[in-house]
Amino acid sequence: MADMDLEVWKGDWDLPSVDTNCLTVLFIKVHHMLYTSIMHVCCRHDSINIQMQVGRNSRMLYTCTLYIPRGLKYVQFIDNPEAYCKFSGVSIDIKATNNPRKSPTGCLPVLRHNGSAYTKVTDIFSYLRRKNWGIDFELNSKQSADILAFTSLLETKLLPAILHLWWGNSQVFIDITRPWYGSAVGFPQSLYVPNRMHKAATDRVETECYPHLEMTPQEKENLIYKEAQECITLLSKRLGNKPFFFGKTPSSLDAIVFGYLAPMLKAPLPVNPLSKHLGTCYNLCQLCSRILSKYFPLSREELEEKRKREEAEKARAQELGDFPHRTRNIVLAVLFALSSMVAFTFFTGMLALEIVDADGGGDNMSEPKGQGKRKS
Repeated sequence: MADMDLEVWKGDWDLPSVDTNCLTVLFIKVHHMLYTSIMHVCCRHDSINIQMQVGRNSRMLYTCTLYIPRGLKYVQFIDNPEAYCKFSGVSIDIKATNNPRKSPTGCLPVLRHNGSAYTKVTDIFSYLRRKNWGIDFELNSKQSADILAFTSLLETKLLPAILHLWWGNSQVFIDITRPWYGSAVGFPQSLYVPNRMHKAATDRVETECYPHLEMTPQEKENLIYKEAQECITLLSKRLGNKPFFFGKTPSSLDAIVFGYLAPMLKAPLPVNPLSKHLGTCYNLCQLCSRILSKYFPLSREELEEKRKREEAEKARAQELGDFPHRTRNIVLAVLFALSSMVAFTFFTGMLALEIVDADGGGDNMSEPKGQGKRKS
């Protein structure tokens, strides 16, 4: 089977991708790889036959043969999901292209396979299920209906708030969104791609969120955030104390919720009205942290880069914190030095003060040493 290509936005802030939809699809891909299991191993003198099952409760069985070179006495199997997936013949090649121009809809992610391209998350999910790459095979009909209901709720209540936060808030757009996407796409696309995405996002919020209600922009913004907070609260109650929404294993709902919430938790937004409320929903924060640590662990290079970045930010914060005190000390030191110099020159006679009366005459209050009045 030909490999699938998944084109996504690149990652940042310890996330595999900064885009909501890209995060969702990436989680489906990585989770499925972790559940590719070895069913049977048959060792021979010159080869090892391995039978694998791709996905949970899947009927897709693949057999591969590893040929052992002469002189090799031991074969070590490494728990590498990517390798498992390649053994099975069903693999997805992830490409952080950061180039929405090549997408049929001008958006990422894009899944390409056998000459077809899929851009919507629902279409990607449907195609992967047809290829037995879904993660909802164990769910019953009620749980599947719950996923549809919550997905619709997220799209109508939470997504508008996220779009407004990232693209509609002028401070966030100027400080974070536009610079990040401009850097990702590069020149000359940075001149128009962020603005095009900004227009698409704001237009969607305007047309889908209360178009028939007469209210000021501030009232509309407050209502959007209010309904998003209610949606987050409902998700938190539905999750409860469970590790995932439907038990011990994740579902597509976990992937979708992770895609929505993780950027809000990780991105250094200067304004984030939803973060405080999300922080009170501890179980949702733990869900995102659990998914990141288990399915998207940082590599050794990424951990080192993160450590250096944190040290630089800590040093910068300390420098900014010491700034007013250091400036005050410098100003006081300069004033003390100047006053000392003036006092020294005055008392040593190097400085003479002369009082001039109204008639133009003058009377020296002090004279430099060694000098006196000249007598006629």
